[in-house]
Amino acid sequence: DDDDDDDDNDCAFFDPLDIKTFCVGEDEKCPRRRDASDEEERQGRRRAVMAATMSATGYECITARGNDFEAFASDSIDPFANFSPVCPASDDVFRVGQKVALTLAGDSNIENYRPLINDVLIRVRTELCVLESFVRETAIPFVQTKGLGWVLPKHETSETYLAGVVFVVGANFILLGSTKVVAILAIYHDLSLGLLARGMGGLLGFMSPGDVMKAKEEEFEKLMTKQMEETKEVMLDSNISASEREEKTSEISTRYATEMEKIKATQEDKERLDETSGVAKIRKAAIVLSIPLKVYGTVSRKTREVLEVFDTFCSRYFVAFTVTYIIVKTMHFVVFPDVLG
Repeated sequence: DDDDDDDDNDCAFFDPLDIKTFCVGEDEKCPRRRDASDEEERQGRRRAVMAATMSATGYECITARGNDFEAFASDSIDPFANFSPVCPASDDVFRVGQKVALTLAGDSNIENYRPLINDVLIRVRTELCVLESFVRETAIPFVQTKGLGWVLPKHETSETYLAGVVFVVGANFILLGSTKVVAILAIYHDLSLGLLARGMGGLLGFMSPGDVMKAKEEEFEKLMTKQMEETKEVMLDSNISASEREEKTSEISTRYATEMEKIKATQEDKERLDETSGVAKIRKAAIVLSIPLKVYGTVSRKTREVLEVFDTFCSRYFVAFTVTYIIVKTMHFVVFPDVLG
């Protein structure tokens, strides 16, 4: 009787080597395995099993039983097995990389190297997804739910101790590798787009009215500097009399005043010509375009610098910070649990 009960229990699970031999559909009961009277008959049945698994009917029966087993397993497996990280930003990086490769090489030329390109992009996406899923699905929800009281609470408990230690150790492993990828992407972005934006913004800025006025002021400052140097030489010359000194300084002032008037007249003529030819409008448009380009280039450079500093911290100093934090946390939990209370 016990053997019969074991056979009935075996029939409830997926076993293509013995149970499914004579199954016709999902609802047909499974026969008992121990109906064979001798070993020869049992071996024949096993050979029939192998043939049945290769047939359409056997495959249908196995698939049906297998689906039942998967449904049963999915209900009994720990929820951690159903973890599925969501990484939209990492997916966007993957898609952008694909489009860039396709644009540079062309659809016809990229076919032989598509597996390599996809393989590299998938691994970059995986590294980014580790960091993104940790931030989006672990760090932010946990902090929103529990707050920051577990970092170093007034009264240390086993829960706050484990939360702090696990969080900082996990962050140490995740940030150590993932921030390097983020920093590299920021460097590539700044060298390709940020540098181009800063260059274009600076080039258009030279055409702006503000830069034109600045160039005029610099030209006048150069003349005034030369005038001051010549006047200084005359005033320090002790071999000439006071009347000669006055005459020479007056001559220097007159000469440079004439040069400044010529420059001023030339600049005014150029301004009138620019207004009639429409150059002034082009300059105004240039200043409008240069502002967002300069802002984008500056933000790209600052972002790269910040990420490089953050990556350096995670690579060199975060381990020391983690060890120090664990020591302080352990001392707070074991020796002085109420020292901050």
